[in-house]
Amino acid sequence: MNTSLHSLHSLQQEYRQVTEEKLEVGALIETWLGVEDGLNLPKGRKGKLKKLVIVGIDKENRTCFGSVLVNSRPNPRAEYSTAYMQAQYLLSQANYPHFLRYDSYVDCGVLFAFPMDKLLTGEYYGLLMEDDRTGLFDVLETTETLSTKQKKRFGIRRR
Repeated sequence: MNTSLHSLHSLQQEYRQVTEEKLEVGALIETWLGVEDGLNLPKGRKGKLKKLVIVGIDKENRTCFGSVLVNSRPNPRAEYSTAYMQAQYLLSQANYPHFLRYDSYVDCGVLFAFPMDKLLTGEYYGLLMEDDRTGLFDVLETTETLSTKQKKRFGIRRR
């Protein structure tokens, strides 16, 4: 590998390294998650790489609250309620080419909380665009799939 390609690769690795400073609302992260993190996986499968969006941070307790998962599409074999389907926010692959391979859905119907240390092992892909951040929070604030208590816990409230 020539020197300029090696330098470019090093810069890319440095950019993608998750740091506490990069863990902020709207951060796009990819990390390994498993059943112990709340994922529903097929029998025998221990985990998988998942993309997520950070929607709340508690730096004092070193927890990323309100993380929402990104899926290429809802599971076609599952039966979802109308409220759950309305809690899906579409992200365009064209706006996030390094993060998404396809247009994908942010699942705002379920919130997760992960220790910061778990996310520090992942990869950072930047921040949501402002329009998507606003749209995502509109869905989170209005969805019927999350209780008022959950929304308060995760700092999601109508602006």
